[in-house]
Order: sequence, then structure tokens, then C-alpha cells
Amino acid sequence: MPSRQDNRRSLSASDKLALLRRHPLFGAIAPELLERLSSYATTRAVHRGDSIFAKGDPGNSLYAVCAGTVKISVPSADGKDAVFNLVGEGEIFGEIALLDGRPRTADATAMTDCELMVIERRDFLDLVRSQPEIALKLMEVLCARLRHTSEQVEDVLFLDLPGRLAKILLQLTETAKLPQARRVAITQREIGQMIGMSRESTNKQLRDWEDRNWVRLERGGVVVLEPDALAALARARSED
Repeated sequence: MPSRQDNRRSLSASDKLALLRRHPLFGAIAPELLERLSSYATTRAVHRGDSIFAKGDPGNSLYAVCAGTVKISVPSADGKDAVFNLVGEGEIFGEIALLDGRPRTADATAMTDCELMVIERRDFLDLVRSQPEIALKLMEVLCARLRHTSEQVEDVLFLDLPGRLAKILLQLTETAKLPQARRVAITQREIGQMIGMSRESTNKQLRDWEDRNWVRLERGGVVVLEPDALAALARARSED
């Protein structure tokens, strides 16, 4: 069910075309096809915390993140979530159900205010048929997803809490441009969901690192002060 804050906005044709040109998946396709696709695409503004789609919903559209961050997760029977991925600007999500036409395999929730580009399944499949390089690019995306999932499983099996926590903090700050302190806009509960640990255990470890001045805890985020120390810890734990 769409959120009461969810809304669709009608951007101009030139604005939609510019957004598609900047996107890695669509930017390289022929100009005439890009113009046709932009005429089909819609934009969707979603507020922080709103549901974009839920597991089991019909998979009838592909989403491209124009601005913001989206959380991909699966809920459990006891109300806990397992977070599989955080999707940021320039990335796509919803591609699995889009391709096979089956229901969504996970929930998608806006972690921040988001601007999304929405492309319906029928329009995207027409594009793939006429532009085979899009299929190849999409295969790269799917392979990257599979590698990421395999790595998550390995981490749960072979890394302890400090190793998993250090590794995920470093992954979340990879795109940061600042050479020193880097702020990760994520709650401790969400970090725990990503590494398969409780919020309490996650908080205890983060407090220990805060005492060492490796991180600084803030409301709704964690600032990484010593990425080299975390990297060394993650390497040491993976080599044990």
C-alpha cells in the first residue's frame, strides 16, 4: 500500500532525460531510445521511512535512485529485519522481479528522502529487446548483487562481531570523499540488522571503539575517525 506521504511528480521531459543520461545503466544507450524511455519514465518522491514496495508485491517496475538511499531488507516472523543492501544515488533496485515477472523478494524502504525514477516492466523489456547492451549491463548489476550476497554469508560464517562490524562500517564509508572523519547516516539497529547481531551487542562494540577514539556516536549516525584501525581489525579477523 503506498504511503500517505508518497507522491508522484511530473518532471519536464528535459529533466527526466538529464537524469537518465547521468545514470550508469542508461547513459550509454542511443539518444533516440533514451528519449523514448524518458517519455515513459515517471519520478517518485518518497519521504524517509516510507515503504517503496514490500516483499510479495507485484514486480512490475524498475527503480533508479536519483537522490537519497534505499534500504533493501526482509522481515522475519518475530518482527526483526535482515538488511541485504543499501542502494544509493546512481544505482538501481527491483530488477529481479522486473525480469522474471514474479513477486518482490524483499522490502524496499527509504532511509532518507529519495527521488526515484520509475520504469514500468513492459517499457523496460521493450528497451532490452531493442538494445542488447542494456541486458549485458543488467547482468553486471545482477552479478555484483550475487557477489555481495555471497560475501555477506561468508562474513556471518567466518567473522566474529568486531570483524563484521569493522568491515560494514568501512563498506558504508567507501563512497565518502572526506580524507578523515566520515559520517555514516545509519542507526545502530540498522547496522546490527546488516551484520546479524542485536542492537545491544552492536552498541557495546561501538562504545568500546568510541573509548579508543576510533569512532564517534551521534544521533542517527556513526562517524568513523580511524578507518585504518578498523581496516586492520577486519583483516586480522578474516585471517584468524
